[in-house]
Amino acid sequence: MPRVPEPTAAPTLREPLLRAWLGLAGFYACSFTALGVYMQFFPTWLKERQGFDAQDVAVVLSAQTISRTLAGPLWSQRVDRSGDARRVLMLLAAAACGAFALFAAAPSVWSAWLVAFGFGCLYPPMHPILDAAAVRVGRERGFSFGRLRLVGSMAFLLAIVVVGPCLEPDATRRVFPILMVSLLATAVAAWFVPRPTAPPPAPVDGRPVVWWRLFGSGQFVLLLVSSALIQGSHATYYNLSTVHWNEHGIGKTCASLLWAEGVLAEVVLFFVARSTVERLRPTTLLMLGGVAAALRWTLIATTTSVPLLFAGNWLHGLSFAATYLGAIRAIERRVPRAQHATAQGLLGAATSGGGMVLCGLSGGFVYKRFGADAFFLMAAFALVGAVAALWLRRRR
Repeated sequence: MPRVPEPTAAPTLREPLLRAWLGLAGFYACSFTALGVYMQFFPTWLKERQGFDAQDVAVVLSAQTISRTLAGPLWSQRVDRSGDARRVLMLLAAAACGAFALFAAAPSVWSAWLVAFGFGCLYPPMHPILDAAAVRVGRERGFSFGRLRLVGSMAFLLAIVVVGPCLEPDATRRVFPILMVSLLATAVAAWFVPRPTAPPPAPVDGRPVVWWRLFGSGQFVLLLVSSALIQGSHATYYNLSTVHWNEHGIGKTCASLLWAEGVLAEVVLFFVARSTVERLRPTTLLMLGGVAAALRWTLIATTTSVPLLFAGNWLHGLSFAATYLGAIRAIERRVPRAQHATAQGLLGAATSGGGMVLCGLSGGFVYKRFGADAFFLMAAFALVGAVAALWLRRRR
């Protein structure tokens, strides 16, 4: 009589893991495609298609910085209270599509400012919520957060590389429909984000989760300061590096390649993170990021040699990615699980809001008067962030 093979549970276990990974990866891919197109090409659309000048564009985009700083922690707090990141992501992604569509009906600066404020309340808060959900699911299912997160970086890089040539020589009109399609794809991808497998963890003290209570933790405040200063020190690079290089004879194509190389360095670090940097303590990652950022900004301040710039831009893998991973791991270890999403939202507000505004404004002020010396100021900010991480390390 032929032997009947015994059933095995392996496929049953592997299928939910794969489905969860693909669901999160799909959302990362779609949302970061939209982010790449938005950051690189939407300011040009505002300028060339809506007729805004450079100052008007800066005013419109400032609304998003303000709104994401205010709204991010509130949405993240809602996730902690309900325990359902998927439902909140579906709501935010769908509403972001509608909000962005209003840009087509906003011909004046102030109407565009109001639309940007609404869009900033909906789209940017998705990323801290997604990160917190990915860390939780990765811990439950046993996969690396770093390798999942690199999907987002790859999508961002491909968006820059692929969409750029599509807009040459004068096809800025395509930016708006490309962004609408990317945002709609993000809304669809939200449906496939894994559902919660357990009820939300109960607060340690039994009180409801509210974001301001986290500021009672000196450790958490130090984490925010460290991450905000290190990540914020990138503001002058994002805002003025291409301008600085163009003024010294480095063309736009070369500047774009330098930017792409930085994102590639980020992808490489996320790929090898599980066997390398993820084994380090979170504060070690933050200190590495701060020191690497200081070295990177010092190099940009002192040379416009293209080979040296290409060599130094690999430090983005540490200055951004190591800092990013370190902050997320620090939240995982030092914040109660019932407040992880809220803490992630506050971290996003501190880095993309407060840190970027402080460093961006001060860097712009110094650059206008002293040129490349502004990058020395950014190096100082990064070093202060590294010292804050060292201080956090000593507060077990």
